[in-house]
Amino acid sequence: MSQSMLSEVALLIDKQQLHELNVRYCIGVDRKDHALLSRVWAESATIDFGLFRGSASEFCQLIVLDDPAVSIAHHFASNELFEIQGDKATGQSYVIGSSVRPQGDGSQENQLVGGRYLDTYIREEGKWLISRRHFVVDWVHAQVSLADYQAGIAAVATNGKPSTDDIAYSFPHAGFFEGE
Repeated sequence: MSQSMLSEVALLIDKQQLHELNVRYCIGVDRKDHALLSRVWAESATIDFGLFRGSASEFCQLIVLDDPAVSIAHHFASNELFEIQGDKATGQSYVIGSSVRPQGDGSQENQLVGGRYLDTYIREEGKWLISRRHFVVDWVHAQVSLADYQAGIAAVATNGKPSTDDIAYSFPHAGFFEGE
């Protein structure tokens, strides 16, 4: 294999590792998995999430707390574009997040948020980590929920949980939570 092709393969591996880092972040937030979330950030990482601006370590502690304002969260990062230079990288990922938010009157609101993560990354000891994340909101759609989350398929299928009690954590070959 030529040196040029080896360089291209190494670049593709780096991009895949950055993609998997973003996926682990999403799983960590949605499942409130402090251990997993803590492994995606560089030690001095910062985050600007709008509602929170500060260190990633503080963010990890806050985001996993039970939040009565959000009963279900589920989000996806996609359309990722990475620029890699040695052990540093920048990236932009489109993100769509959905959440169910209990309201004071007993009803629920479904909220769908579209935005982007503007990131910088650093590779430390051969492992990519997020060193800075800035969340940009592009649009928000909210409506009163008419959903019955215990009806239809949800009444008979395994239900996901916003915690490490989720079935995925006991699923065979669930090593992807380890971040290795």
